[in-house]
Parts: sequence; C-alpha cells; structure tokens
Amino acid sequence: MLAMTFIFFAAAAVYLLFNASIPVTDPVEANYALTAKEMLLSGDWLSPRIYGQYWYDKPAMIYWLIIFSYKLFGVNEFAARFPSALFSALSVSFIYWFVQRIYADQRTAMLSALVLGTSLQFWILAKMIITDACLFFFVSVALATFYLGLLGQGKKWFIVAYASSGLAVLTKGPVGIVLPALVIFTYILVSRRWALFKQLSLISGMTVFGAIVLPWYFYMYKAHGAEFINTFLGLHNYIRATVAEHPKDNVFYYYLVLFPLSLLPWTGLFLKALGSLAVRSQAMHERFLWVWAAVILVFFTMMATKYPTYVFPALFPAAIITGRYMALMQNNTGRTEWLWLTIPAGLLFAGLAIGLKYLKANPDWFVVYSLSGAAIIALIWLQIRGNSRLMPAATALAVAALSLVISCYGFSAYADARSAKALITALPKEGAIVASYGDYPTSAVFYSDYLVIRLVTSEESIKARGIWAGKYTMPTEPEDVFYTRTLTNPATYVVVNAHDQQPFQAKLQIQNFVPVSSHGKMTLYKREL
Repeated sequence: MLAMTFIFFAAAAVYLLFNASIPVTDPVEANYALTAKEMLLSGDWLSPRIYGQYWYDKPAMIYWLIIFSYKLFGVNEFAARFPSALFSALSVSFIYWFVQRIYADQRTAMLSALVLGTSLQFWILAKMIITDACLFFFVSVALATFYLGLLGQGKKWFIVAYASSGLAVLTKGPVGIVLPALVIFTYILVSRRWALFKQLSLISGMTVFGAIVLPWYFYMYKAHGAEFINTFLGLHNYIRATVAEHPKDNVFYYYLVLFPLSLLPWTGLFLKALGSLAVRSQAMHERFLWVWAAVILVFFTMMATKYPTYVFPALFPAAIITGRYMALMQNNTGRTEWLWLTIPAGLLFAGLAIGLKYLKANPDWFVVYSLSGAAIIALIWLQIRGNSRLMPAATALAVAALSLVISCYGFSAYADARSAKALITALPKEGAIVASYGDYPTSAVFYSDYLVIRLVTSEESIKARGIWAGKYTMPTEPEDVFYTRTLTNPATYVVVNAHDQQPFQAKLQIQNFVPVSSHGKMTLYKREL
C-alpha cells in the first residue's frame, strides 16, 4: 500500500505540474472545456451543451469530472486538465496493484508501472483535456478485475468489472462494454476453457451495470428523444465505425505504426517480448495480456474512422508484458539485450529535444540539451557497465524530467499558438459581435464568453459536411448576411486562422477590416467605418 501511494503521488506530480500554464487548444480540448463550463453555468449537469445548444458527442462522465474540478479550482486550464492527470495517476498505481496481485512479484509490478507511466502517449494524454485517460482507467480496471474473477479469486471481482464497464460506458459510450466483452470472449475462445462462461456472474453483474448506465441514458432519451439516439448512437458510434471521417487514415497499418511509437522508449523490449512469447508455454498471464492488446488493435483497425488515441487502452497490457519481460531479463540476460532499451530511449531523448524547435518554443536551450544529453550519456554508461537493474529506473526518470521540461516550454508554446486565449484580450468586455472565418476557434468562446459566429458561403455551407454535419453545432451565418447586418457596427470582429488568411483577404469586404491583434496561428480583424 505504501508503494502504491508513493507511485500515485509521484505520477500525479509529473502529470499536474505546469498544467496551469498550458492554454486550452482548438479544436478538441476546447470542446470539452467549454461544454463543462456551459453545463456548470446553466445548472443542468445532465444534458451536455455547447454554444447554448444540446450536444451529444460524448456521455456526461467527462463533463461531470471537469465540472467538479471547476468547482474546486475555478474555471481555468489547471482545472480542465485535472481529471486526465488524476485518472492517469490512478492507472499507474492500479497497474502496480494488479501486477503485484497476479505475479506476487514487486519488481515486475514496479517495472510495469514505470513502463506505463512514462510511455510517450500515456504522459502526453495525461495532460490533455479529452476522455481517453478516464476511459483508459475504467476499461483497465474492468478487464483486470474480470481476469481476477476468472482466476477464481472471488465473484466480487466480477461485480467490480461490470461496475467499471458501466462507468466506461458513461465516459465514452458502448465501447466501454464492447471492448471488455470482446477481450473476455476471445480469451475464453483461445483458452478453450468453455466452463468459464458459466462463471461470469452475468445476472448480478448486468444488474450492477444497468444500475450505473441506464439512469443517465434513460433520462437523455426521455428529455431529447430520437435526436439523442440518432446523433449519439447513430452518428458518433455507428457512422464512425462504418464511414471513415478521415479517409486517408483508413489504412490497415495505421495502428501498426502508431502503437509502437506510443510505447517509446519501451518499444524495443515490447517487441522482444512478442518474439519470446512462442517459447514460453508457461506464460499463463501473458496469454490473457496478449489477447487483451491484440483484440483492441484488431477491433479498431477494422473501424473505418481512425484516431491515434483509439488503441490507447492497449498500453495497459503492453506495459505489463514489457515489465514482466524486463524483470526476467534482469535475472537471465547479458548487456547486449539491453540495447533494445538503450537505442529507442536515446533516439526518443534526442527527438524530444530537437522537437521543441518544431513546436516553436523558446526554452532555455542549455537546460534542454543538457538534460537530454545527460540522459543519453547515463544510458550509454549503464549499458557499458551492464548495470541492468538501474537502466529501467534511469530511463523512466529521464522521461519524467524531459516531460516536465517539455510541459513547461514545448506544450505551453504549442498550445499558445493553437489557442485564442491571448487573442481575445483585444476584444471589449462586452458589446462586440465576433465571427470566425475558416477554422472555428472554440477556445475564443471559452475564454471570452462571446458566442462566436462561423461565417459560411453558399458553396461552403455547414450542410456540405454531409453525414458529419451533426458534429458541428456552432452558430453559423452566411457571409453576405453578416457583413450587411454589421455594416454600421464598429465593434465587429472576425477571427481568422493562418491558413485562411489569403482567401479572407481576397474578399471584397476585407477593405472594411483591419488586423488589430495577431497571436500564434490566429489574427483578429476589426471593422473600420
């Protein structure tokens, strides 16, 4: 328990530090931050809303968590990022507990926690305002406790598993139960232990699941009817699965490339563990873990719409597989095998330092390069000395240190360039009419409380988005109508993104607008009479 507590607070410190200095970015983060803010201000915590309209993109759990955070810390960036950091720290401490329980080996448990907590995608998403860190925790708990139940450690674990699946469904929809069900079914199928189907406590478990899930979904159906069903289940679940939102990403190798990158710096050891699985017939727990990871990868590969975060839950079993493999390596292998950690880690450290330039950050380069260089030298020194017991800890410590430097410099600069936070300071406190041309700056609504209008043309209307039109609920107005309506109003502003500057300036009406502020990728124009 003491080790678990230490792991939780250490992880939470890394994931929370500098979050207050990272502005809310467009387009994804601002949607969640603004929806929670509008729900809080409206007093209606049940129906998600954005731009004053009901919005059925995600269930309410993530918004409830952000709202509670707003109540604790105020409506700000730190509060909006707090749930992701909290649940990420919970996931790291939970993996330690789970591995200790199934392997009864503290070294494997600690190494698994180190791998998970410092994997590239994990610590990045721990600082983002999205649902994935929360979904990750609930799905991980569900599958881990299902497995404990299958091991015969008590029916109570099945109840915990169904409850966790219910919370996952309240976080991101049907995928919260579909993923655990597919993994468990596939594991029983692969194991050919058909009797396990009778041990799943389906009646009592689904009763608990229904008690958690049904109240909110029933309320939403009663309050919003077919619109909720058609938009949430139809558009945001069925259509996403069957129609590619970004067709260029719908390739079979999408996750085969991204998932190994998400595991850095531990990718090499994970691949080594994959290669060794065939000769380890006694690896009972690993069989479940490999099924867990494989089902998630295959399931989302079959989906038409692909996002980098969709296979994120596969990091949990991958971290345990890697941690277990490292624990065995420390007992039975020489220094050459550790090149599978040293080389990917060195490349990652160098890449993180160099990558700050591409984020257009302005850090203290001496600190950044010194830290990265020191980490690489330390790894090489440990590699030469063959000090295998220190290498995982040294790698994890270096990742944590570099992640904090990047949070302070890189993330802040990157987010600042993709947020309207600084730009809206040029707006009057009230009385202005604000529109956007091109990409819609939801962060401007979050920070300014102005309802920004998206300008559209007859050729490029919101309806032109076809089946995806339901995703976009911001207020729109035809350009010619907007320009005519505001012709004599000097307090008229238009926010324009960098790649929309040229077409905006080509408009005849631009002669009435002048730039008054520019920050990052956005410019604010004001009408001149």
